[in-house]
Parts: sequence; structure tokens; C-alpha cells
Amino acid sequence: MFTLRAWSCIQPGNSSMQVDSAGGARQRDTLALLVFSLALGLAVDQYGGIAGQLLTGAFFWAVFFWLLKTSPREWRLPFFACLVWATAGEIYLSLVWGLYTYRLENIPLFIPPGHVLMLYLGLVFAPRVPRVFVAVVSAGAVGYAVFAWINGFDTISIPLIGVFMLCMLQPEGRRLYAVMFVASLMLELYGTWIGNWVWHRDVPYLGLSSANPPLAAGAFYCVLDVLVGLTARTLRRLPPVAAAPATV
Repeated sequence: MFTLRAWSCIQPGNSSMQVDSAGGARQRDTLALLVFSLALGLAVDQYGGIAGQLLTGAFFWAVFFWLLKTSPREWRLPFFACLVWATAGEIYLSLVWGLYTYRLENIPLFIPPGHVLMLYLGLVFAPRVPRVFVAVVSAGAVGYAVFAWINGFDTISIPLIGVFMLCMLQPEGRRLYAVMFVASLMLELYGTWIGNWVWHRDVPYLGLSSANPPLAAGAFYCVLDVLVGLTARTLRRLPPVAAAPATV
């Protein structure tokens, strides 16, 4: 299976991730900051014009570098991988495929680091959710796929839920993918509600339809997380580059 052990290199339950009470308080403060940043940042982008979008971008990048400094060392490589894959994915899905369009018909500068903020939230929340949460999310997704198929509504969510269920075949990542599936849907609902972006009803080239947002938009985030995990694991397996011999 292509996702097998993709996240074993940064398992949230790893002993190196455990925090004391002071560290737990700092982590809660970080979570509050990220949720506040996402909520306020999208509002500033929507109502602040181009200046608001640039201000949000600058703030998100500052938060990204702060996360690099304060997060566990083993999370830093996945954060950079997330940044690269998210940028490529946004360019393809929005500008090339045309699934959705941002307010100014660009890729806002805050979007790539915003994906890293979401990944951090997922990595922190994933070990805290019970197994029943994973089961409920999976069952709900499959149930919605059946509903969409019967009613011919939001039909892009049908293959996307298939992709999500493929991701869920990876035991180590199930909690993370379930959390990201739900968290990204909440973000998508908020972003489309205030008008930061819009998903187009007709899916180009596939003859499918899309809600605004599609309920299974989180499958794209899960694929991103799979790619990030595989990239980090592959790069860590590469032999270290030997230092060049000193010349006299």
C-alpha cells in the first residue's frame, strides 16, 4: 500500500512528543493562536482588500517561522515538505484545473503557510481523538457518498471519499486523516461563507458537480498529508552527504 507507515517518522504519540505541564500550556496557547490566526486572517483578507491579503500573508509567514522554531525538531522537515506540496497543489487545483477560485483570482501568499498551520493542528489533535471518532468520520463519509450518488448532488465528493478511504487504510495515519478531514471541512465552510474563495459548480473535464465547498474537500488535505509523510520519510532515509575534504 502506497501510504504504509508514511507517518511513522513523526508519530504524534512518540515519546519524544510528550510534554510536561508547562509544555502543555504552551501547546494550548499555540493552538489558540493558530485558530485565532486562521479565523481572523481570512476575515482580514476578505474585507481588507489587497492590503488585507498582503497583511494576512505576512502574518501567516511569521507564524510559520515561529512554528519552525518552537515545534519538535522532527516536525520541521514535514513542515517544509507541506509548504512545497501545498504550493504545487494550490497552483494545479485552482489555476490549472479550475476547481475553485480565490477572491482576487490568484494564490494568496498566506495559503501555503496556512496549510502548515492546519497540519500542526492535525498533528496535535490526532493523538487526542478516540477510535470511535475515526469510525464515525469514516462511516459518515461513506454515507454521504451514497447520498450524493443517489441524489446526483456534489458528485465530486464520491471519488474524493474513495481517496479518503484509501488514505484510511494506513493504520498509523487514521486519526490524523480523520481529524484533517473534519478540520478542513470546517475551514472550507468558513472560507466559502465569508467569500475568500468559491468552488465552481461544474467540475472541469470530469462532468461532475461540486457543492461550495464539496463535503469531501478534506480528501485533498489527506492526500497532502500522505505526500508530506512519504516525503519526510524518504528524505530521512537518504544517506548523509559526505563533507568535501579540506584543501591546504
